[in-house]
Amino acid sequence: MKESKKKIIQTAIDLFNQHGVGNVRVHDIAAAAHISPGNLTYHFSTKKALMEAVYDYMKQCLEGMTLENSHLEVAFDALSITRDYLRFQIQFRFFYRDTLEIMKLFPDIRQAYKKRIQNVISFNRNVIDLAVEQGYMRTESHQGQYDILARNAWAVLNSWLIESEIMNTDVQEGIRASLELHYPHFTPKGQTFYYKMIDLLPGLVAAESDIKSSFEDDE
Repeated sequence: MKESKKKIIQTAIDLFNQHGVGNVRVHDIAAAAHISPGNLTYHFSTKKALMEAVYDYMKQCLEGMTLENSHLEVAFDALSITRDYLRFQIQFRFFYRDTLEIMKLFPDIRQAYKKRIQNVISFNRNVIDLAVEQGYMRTESHQGQYDILARNAWAVLNSWLIESEIMNTDVQEGIRASLELHYPHFTPKGQTFYYKMIDLLPGLVAAESDIKSSFEDDE
């Protein structure tokens, strides 16, 4: 991607984070990027085209959050990915604040995001299957139990940013909420892991303060 496009996309993200998608015009983005409106529309003919480019950039940032390798030590790696996903919400907080508005204004993004949700739920289910395989979780007591758990895990984490802004919870508390959701299904090995992770959580989120400071600058 050309540097000029990257600059426009990052400027749009910054303004969306500060003011909300609906309150930012193309002219505002051009002014903040120190380019002419004509130069911006040369790269992105409409706000819709720019918003779709922003969403594509978001998807690229999420690509590394995967457990493709089944030999990974799933427990710690899953928590690291949870941490990274919560930080991702801070980086693109406009999207989680204004999800319904964005879905209404940009139908193509709505369809892509729906597919993304399905992928995340499938990812969560794969993590659960790996946890069962590696002895951290019991097998499900009835068919479909862990499908629901996978969906609930998405719902809890996906609403974390709003909770954070209202209740002032931090990334560490968000990770712990995910742990607590799974705790009733842990084996003794999983329970041992749980208490170990509680002790290690401060180190796992050690760099959070740097991310959080940029989050608070918008307020």
